[in-house]
Amino acid sequence: MNYNHNDYIVSYDGITVHDALELRIEEIKKTLTTVTDLEKWDYRYADGKWSIKEVVQHCIDCERIFSERALKIARNDGNSLQSFDQNKYVELLNYDSLNPEILVKEWLYLMNATTFQFEGFDSKTLDKSAIIDENEYTIKKIGYIIAGHSIHHINIIKERYL
Repeated sequence: MNYNHNDYIVSYDGITVHDALELRIEEIKKTLTTVTDLEKWDYRYADGKWSIKEVVQHCIDCERIFSERALKIARNDGNSLQSFDQNKYVELLNYDSLNPEILVKEWLYLMNATTFQFEGFDSKTLDKSAIIDENEYTIKKIGYIIAGHSIHHINIIKERYL
């Protein structure tokens, strides 16, 4: 599937990738910790739309995949970097077993780990690139996509779920 990841990047003009990754953490923590009603985590604003649980798990899955891609590019892995079907990932969730408290903790830990991962990349490494699903991505661009994707979904949660 082709997505326009540039939409996630434009809001970070003038901000380093490290800052973009770090700045999102407090906003996400603040938003998700306000969802104290367990029923709200299962809410869907329309038929066929994901619940907050599913949105958060989707963000976790995407962050893991994009972070792995960045690492593979940084280490000159050389293996083909494949696309993935985000909808299949959500369809295959064991939805009932998702614990909101654990999801929030997992995502916060993951965001911190991702931030540290990108802090370990020097400017030369951040400029390394690879082709993913017929598009060229630098490691820096991947970092901005990770940050922007997170904020995109948190904004949707705030606008449509809360």
